[in-house]
Amino acid sequence: MKPVILNGILWRVVRVKPGHPSLIDRTMSARIATTEPSTHTIYIRQDVVPPLLDKVLLHEVTHAIAISYNLLDALYQNEYHDPLVQAEEWSAQLVELFSLEAITISAEILGRPLCIRGICVSR
Repeated sequence: MKPVILNGILWRVVRVKPGHPSLIDRTMSARIATTEPSTHTIYIRQDVVPPLLDKVLLHEVTHAIAISYNLLDALYQNEYHDPLVQAEEWSAQLVELFSLEAITISAEILGRPLCIRGICVSR
């Protein structure tokens, strides 16, 4: 899959076999995809195909955006004292500011329109 640049950081997308060590997340749970901040790599199982592939890739690209733009720091430093309000506001800002980038970058990685819930968007 095509690599992309997010906020000046080169991200690779690698398809791996089920059971690959890169598919174990920080909670030690096996996943169908993971995003590795230290290597700027998104790992996706080889057997994931559309339409699930599109949904999974968009989800992982959103993690990559949060990492590339240091949005996680903003989440932890938010002025809201209620954790649920904090998460809600952070999520809304993420969607507001970066949803179009996440969708277009995902389509670029796929080399075709990204289709989620029957709606397809190309770069």
